[in-house]
Amino acid sequence: MDAHILDLDKPRKLKFGFGALKEIKKKYGQDKTMAEVMSVEFVEIPYFAWVGLMWEDNELTAEKVEDLIDEAIPEKYTVFDIVAIVTTAMYDQTGVVKKKPKAKAGKKKTTPSLSTVKSRTRSGSTQKKNSTA
Repeated sequence: MDAHILDLDKPRKLKFGFGALKEIKKKYGQDKTMAEVMSVEFVEIPYFAWVGLMWEDNELTAEKVEDLIDEAIPEKYTVFDIVAIVTTAMYDQTGVVKKKPKAKAGKKKTTPSLSTVKSRTRSGSTQKKNSTA
């Protein structure tokens, strides 16, 4: 498994073990699944980064990690880079499978193609003809 590193004040390795999961459950409650928890707003990402980093430095706080991340933007990362690193680490290390977006319900738009269409003639016989509609 790849290491998930945030290069902040120093390279820091994200780790989402049982201690991190307990911390997440404290904030979001026992009734939410990890898949539900992981579909949060972008503004929660610094919190998840802190949870993933607290194993290596118990002096870190959520606010300190947010400050370190803000200092790394835009010199080292974009906001989307941070989101990708943290969420990928969470998915990889917890085993939660990303849900694919569902297609919207409704009529499918199709592009007509050349096809063989049956049409009735006046005599009632069936004949094949090509249509471009």
